[in-house]
Amino acid sequence: MTRGKGKAKILSQGEVENIKGLKQEAESNLREAKQYGVGTSATGIDQSKIIAEIKHYDKVLAEGVAPKVRGSVKDDMRTEAKALQEKMQQGMPTRYEMDNPGRCPGAVHKHLNWMKRNDSNVARFKEIQRTLEPEDPTATDIERLRIEK
Repeated sequence: MTRGKGKAKILSQGEVENIKGLKQEAESNLREAKQYGVGTSATGIDQSKIIAEIKHYDKVLAEGVAPKVRGSVKDDMRTEAKALQEKMQQGMPTRYEMDNPGRCPGAVHKHLNWMKRNDSNVARFKEIQRTLEPEDPTATDIERLRIEK
């Protein structure tokens, strides 16, 4: 039995920035290892391992880019996102309930039950939003769907 690669995950802005930072750190370590020569602690650094790390970071960044969607596919994704949004708003605790759980008995359990019911919907909604709006870090925020009272 063979394992499939699975679906590539679209990276969020924060994840992209984190991976870019790790890549820059690895590149600076490689530069230091090459710059300082024999007789220093840089001789103990495995340069091939650092190069492999950099290649891995490049691969993750390339695979994590949102695919370009156009035309009817984009329209279908927007309608699916709107349907998911309406589905998720049903039974979602209000902002007042979330901010004041002491005044609203049962708000915590209501939220936990809502999360259990909508876990797959939230994941799909975030995936769609990352595809449609890859540059907007707030596009995947579910809190903007929450009503005030």
